[in-house]
Amino acid sequence: MATINGVILLIGLLMYQELPRESNQEETISSELTNVYETSRQSCSNELDGPIRINVDCETVINKEKLCENSANVNVVDEEPYNNGEVKVHVSPKDALKMKEFYLLSIVYICSDYPFMFVNVFYKTYGQTFILDDTFLSTIGSVAGAVHALSRVIVGLIHDKLSYKLTCLLLLGIKTVLLFTLVVTPYGGEVMYMIWICGLFATFPLPFVCIPTAIAEVFGTKHNAEIYGMVLFTSTACSFLWPLVINHIASLGWFATFCMTATISFIGILVTILFPETQPS
Repeated sequence: MATINGVILLIGLLMYQELPRESNQEETISSELTNVYETSRQSCSNELDGPIRINVDCETVINKEKLCENSANVNVVDEEPYNNGEVKVHVSPKDALKMKEFYLLSIVYICSDYPFMFVNVFYKTYGQTFILDDTFLSTIGSVAGAVHALSRVIVGLIHDKLSYKLTCLLLLGIKTVLLFTLVVTPYGGEVMYMIWICGLFATFPLPFVCIPTAIAEVFGTKHNAEIYGMVLFTSTACSFLWPLVINHIASLGWFATFCMTATISFIGILVTILFPETQPS
């Protein structure tokens, strides 16, 4: 196992490379766009009417009202050009803490991560209550892991076609239904249990695929890693509480445990509904 993991890590290390530096032309355009944005912010304070139109290689139109609204939430921003010449705002980690989207994403991450940890740890323990073939249970874990890996790609494609909000509602909805009905799988036998576990693993890419993308869409890409780390920290902090919660709920039986886990997933649905709609770029 050490050799296999070492080879995999070595391959990963060999794939690393430094990001290319911005060309002089890109730096010039970025600097000019910065001047455009600063000029537009000053115009907002002067309460000028109508949009401001400034030429930077090509004609760039900036809506003054949108810039005023953005500047109210963002103190320090950087700009980079979209392909269509618009200005993209990057929110600093400090300013991200002042935005409701950060806390909504954190709650959704928690509501999605806890069922993942629970099923990943206890699927075999529950399966042993009615499946005596340990080899088959190990096979379920292997197949579910492959489904999880494949679903990361599929979820990414779905997210690109739909949006963060719709993709989350779809995954959390499926996860909630499967968790609530997991208790009936003994009546369907080994095949039904495999389908349910694989279905749950197919929904688990949400915090690893959708959340980072939503952070990039809402807060920009410059501080994406830092803000994602902050969201991940909230989930890690809550993970210390889950053993205590499970310890009390488990005494009530598997049904109560599944209902509690499904309820946490359902809370994620309610929070996702409150999240502003985002469109794929």
